[in-house]
Amino acid sequence: MIWPKSVQGQVLSAFFWGYFGSQILGGYLASRIGGKIVIAFTVIASSILTLLSPLAAFTNVYLFFALRVALGLVQGAMFPAFHTMWSMWAPPLERSLLTGITYAGGQIGNTLVMPLSGILCKYGFAGGWPSIYYVLGRVFVDCLILELELKTCVVTGIMGLIWSLVWCYFVADIPQKSRHISEEERAYIQLSLADIMSEGEDQKRKPVPWVEIMKSVPVWACYCGHFAGDWGAYMMMTSLPLFMNDILGFDLTSLGFLSAIPYIAYFVFINLGGLIADKIRDAELLSTIAVRRSAMIIGKR
Repeated sequence: MIWPKSVQGQVLSAFFWGYFGSQILGGYLASRIGGKIVIAFTVIASSILTLLSPLAAFTNVYLFFALRVALGLVQGAMFPAFHTMWSMWAPPLERSLLTGITYAGGQIGNTLVMPLSGILCKYGFAGGWPSIYYVLGRVFVDCLILELELKTCVVTGIMGLIWSLVWCYFVADIPQKSRHISEEERAYIQLSLADIMSEGEDQKRKPVPWVEIMKSVPVWACYCGHFAGDWGAYMMMTSLPLFMNDILGFDLTSLGFLSAIPYIAYFVFINLGGLIADKIRDAELLSTIAVRRSAMIIGKR
């Protein structure tokens, strides 16, 4: 199966068109029905869509494109839902570290799956690249094997369905409903969040000031910072394997291992950064807003 480079670019971008469209909706739904349900749905739906991906790719490129958009739409709700859950679980002085661990978990998946993708692409069943879709974990970037070449892939399949069962068993939306933490831990979390939760109850009675949010300079500053940083990150995710294969001529197996290196660095520094941020706040060396601004400047420059 050989697609023109222009089609490859369109398909690589398809996931992100959907991903862009569900960020706000995902956070809203998580606040209404709970992050546990939203995240479980995203993983189950992603698993089903990804299991259909090889069939769609062989049937029609536009069907595959539409499926990738749908996959991005589903996945876009995941991280906003995680943030909603951490607002109910994470003590303020541990929030940076715990949120960082959430994002770092995705990088563990990338680090493990990149090399395995290269091996499956070269030696796997069903012609090589389809086996990646059937075997591996959740989508974070795309896989397209065009001209029998590896294009980066971390996708949802059987393991995603298994993960969702484990998630539903162990996770609760709030500490009060959890069956898997001690009473001491439950009391510690509730006490640390008492002031925030009381403020939140008061805020529920007020309408969301959408107009003021859209006019807020800090909101747009955060948006621009993420736009600039994520532009480079996602370009690396989608284009680095292409460059290393097409220009540098690495074989499939080597390409898989080399593509994992940026995610190893991501995993190390996101955990280290979260730990340092919480230590600075705990020692009262900087205010919360100063820590956040510093992290944005260092991490997004």
